[in-house]
Amino acid sequence: MSAHLRLTLPSHEELSRLARDDPPAYEALRREIIDDFIDHAPDKLKPRLQGLQFRIDNLRRLSRSALGSTVKIYDLMWKSFVAMNYHWQEFVNMKDALPGQCSREGNRGLPPEHSARILQFRPLHPPHRE
Repeated sequence: MSAHLRLTLPSHEELSRLARDDPPAYEALRREIIDDFIDHAPDKLKPRLQGLQFRIDNLRRLSRSALGSTVKIYDLMWKSFVAMNYHWQEFVNMKDALPGQCSREGNRGLPPEHSARILQFRPLHPPHRE
């Protein structure tokens, strides 16, 4: 459980009973737990969490059933995971393509892949001195 949560979560059985017997109370508790979590998140994460919760709330509201909203939220989660994995793989491939560039040790002990002669550029005319 996150250290950010002030509230103690009821057991699964209690939540199931509350959702079945008193849906408005369940929704109020759900909203309170979510708001508490967002309120106690680091300030730099709050806008992202609020935006994500806004999307989830809209998916739930526009769905015709609880199962439908669950499937849509599940799909949203997997799309996010696939995108994150894609970017991670891009990073790993970039790191592999540039050996030593992403490490703290640099290229110690490795021959350079490319060599170049350093050219010194001198002005065509000597600087004007007064």
